[in-house]
Amino acid sequence: MTRMLIVGGTGRVGTAVAAQAVERGHEVVALSRHAPAEGSAIPGVRYVQLDLLTAVDFDEAMEGVDVLVDTTDGVSRASGRVFTQGSANLLHAAARWGIARAVLLSIVNVDRCNLRYYRTKTAQESAYRESVLETRIVRATQFHDLVTGVFRTGAKGGIVPAFGGVRLQPIAIDDVASILVDTAEGAGRAETTFTVGGPEVLSFREMAAQWKAATGSRGLVLRLRMPGAIGAFWRSGGALIPEHAVGLITYRQWLQARERA
Repeated sequence: MTRMLIVGGTGRVGTAVAAQAVERGHEVVALSRHAPAEGSAIPGVRYVQLDLLTAVDFDEAMEGVDVLVDTTDGVSRASGRVFTQGSANLLHAAARWGIARAVLLSIVNVDRCNLRYYRTKTAQESAYRESVLETRIVRATQFHDLVTGVFRTGAKGGIVPAFGGVRLQPIAIDDVASILVDTAEGAGRAETTFTVGGPEVLSFREMAAQWKAATGSRGLVLRLRMPGAIGAFWRSGGALIPEHAVGLITYRQWLQARERA
């Protein structure tokens, strides 16, 4: 049995990783700035509240930990500091405690996009590679949740955005969580970056049609141009990795399961 420290352990991915790790019989400590939302705490998980930017004492979180799994996320400017300064604080503490291995969740082709969020995630990858911990990085394609959030937000104004020239390879968080736990258990070579994608490549229009069918939305599917660095990156195919389509749950299957829940 391994003791895993899940950083960002109350977020969407962190919660899924913690649940799967407990199910496999591991001890789990979930580290986050926030306590789990009411009713979302996972039995068997020990929760520790701590801010990576200001923490000076990691003892409660790191005692007896064998492997660290970093699922930190966020798009605010403060998140950028978490990926850089916060990661440095975390890794220094992990080294002092003798934690041998680390797994970091990142984004497919993160170093090919000039978006600020991607730049700070790239810096986070570098911090892990330069640390003394045996590090494995898992780069994943966009989550089903991200695409759905775009549609849901637009539909509030009567429009379901279908960004022209953009194809994505969305992956389910549960699939990514399974891969992260496998990696934390030692799957794959050390000091390696793994790239994982969803089971199919879809245009935004195809995903919009599937979302409308699943939700019954009456929003008008409208072709739009995705602006900025992320739009250029997605149109270039930077978010695609079809040769590593390891995810099992399609977008349609995920939508159907979500609507039934």
